[in-house]
Amino acid sequence: MSYKAGSLLPRWHWNVIADTAALFVVWAVVLVATNLTEPAYRSDAASWGLVLFAVGTTCAGYWLRSLYETPRLARTDEISRLMSITTMGAGLTAVAASFTNLDLGARELLLATPAAIAAVILGRGVVGRLKGPDGNQRIVIVGTGAEAKELLHLLRDHPESALSVVGVIGNAGVAEEYSLAKHWLGPVNNLIGIMERDSVTGAIITPTGFRNKQFREITRTLFTAGYDVHLSTGVTHIYAGRFEVRPVVHEPLVRLTNHSPYRIEVILKRLLDIIGASIILFLTLPLMAATAIAIKIEDRGPVLFRQVRKRTLVTDSTGAVIGVSEFEMLKFRSMGTDAEEQRRKLVEQNERSGPIFKMTTDPRITKVGRLIRELSIDELPQLINVLRGDMSLVGPRPALISEEEAFDEEHKRRFAVKPGITGLWQIEARSNREFRAYRRLDLHYVQNWSLGLDLKILFATAAYVVVELMLFPFRRLLPSSVDGITETAETDDGEERRPTIDLTAIEKRPQQNAPLAVAEAHEGVSVAEVVDLTQVAGSDDSERFDDLVVDLTESAPG
Repeated sequence: MSYKAGSLLPRWHWNVIADTAALFVVWAVVLVATNLTEPAYRSDAASWGLVLFAVGTTCAGYWLRSLYETPRLARTDEISRLMSITTMGAGLTAVAASFTNLDLGARELLLATPAAIAAVILGRGVVGRLKGPDGNQRIVIVGTGAEAKELLHLLRDHPESALSVVGVIGNAGVAEEYSLAKHWLGPVNNLIGIMERDSVTGAIITPTGFRNKQFREITRTLFTAGYDVHLSTGVTHIYAGRFEVRPVVHEPLVRLTNHSPYRIEVILKRLLDIIGASIILFLTLPLMAATAIAIKIEDRGPVLFRQVRKRTLVTDSTGAVIGVSEFEMLKFRSMGTDAEEQRRKLVEQNERSGPIFKMTTDPRITKVGRLIRELSIDELPQLINVLRGDMSLVGPRPALISEEEAFDEEHKRRFAVKPGITGLWQIEARSNREFRAYRRLDLHYVQNWSLGLDLKILFATAAYVVVELMLFPFRRLLPSSVDGITETAETDDGEERRPTIDLTAIEKRPQQNAPLAVAEAHEGVSVAEVVDLTQVAGSDDSERFDDLVVDLTESAPG
């Protein structure tokens, strides 16, 4: 296991500390400090014993349910497991109290259980915010075909998984065919030697890349060397909970369950939207009024930002899709009144891949706008969109017209559901710059939607907001987490992709004036990007040059 230099402990160690501290404080306050059960019925020593039992059994449950392992669970899955295991820990504590003839009141359990759940979730949120994505496990992908390429993209697009791909191992010719040559480490007959040489701690095998006999030999070799083996399924956009491993004549058979939401879930989702949006609007009405006044005072411009976004699929009488409906989305204005004109000048500074515009430090954002973005206050008017039926509390991010035009046919399936104020992308990969990650999470939500998934996302969103509020006074000391898509205006041609870079204009040993020449020859490519290439090209590190060339071209699709 490797982690960032300077860290005293990897992130999972900090999670152990945070979990233990949160559970201990909650149970100690409920069982000892509040005195809900009189000392005549339960002594302080017995109360402390129950505290230690509750903390110990709950943390053991976290360990058994892989909450301290790499790869890290998605935030929604993590919260779901934390809730169920913490509740189970409280139940086991009640059972232990019963067996030892100790009084443990129902009021104590009803207080401690939700408080412990909230404390642990918030504690982990603070750890994640402070520590960031460290503690990555170095792994290799065994296989060099299409499945290996898809898996490589998946893990590199999602650094939050805490799996760092060192490279691929397998047939060199196949690696070349699938554009994996620069990631190829060697053949499978030298698998263990390569892993030991590169300090690799795990392997993921792509079964589709090998014949049955060769696959068995690879797994046997890894087991003999003491490695655990992960197997890729080759199936994408399917929730892991839908996979069930069943033994058939002592051999594992993977069953993939069908997913068809009940009609009642759709009705309950709409009820949740109406009730939830109404309550939040009522509670935040004074905050929204203060925000509107602050925006108006700053530059006398309009309070609300209105923008046409894409909604859901439109079908004809036969059920055939004929387009995507539109709606006017509302937000508190967080940019200057001339944001559209400024944006056209800032296109080349886009930090997102694909048809999305995003800058970490956007000069168009006003002082009030920066504050309301950091606290997500700018999105509160979207609750009105929810009540109107244009949006849902949970769903894919509302897409711009230009983005919808750039989506491929598969990605347009995201419009099968209403857009949402929060969603998987905002919770799982808010700081992720890769458009592929955004696309993947959109499709995952649509294909696996359920009311339970919406509730998980809402819990995760609430935890995120509370953590941000807790750490708000220290925000200058923390890395920025404001990564929502900016309120970009549409360009005339609706195109937001970076241009293709002609690499023939860059030589291995460029002349001193080459960066400026190349930048001038390619509209939208900055001199700084070319300098990065030429500086590496001028060194002896040809492998690093090749990596940088590929990274630059991949982030500039034509």
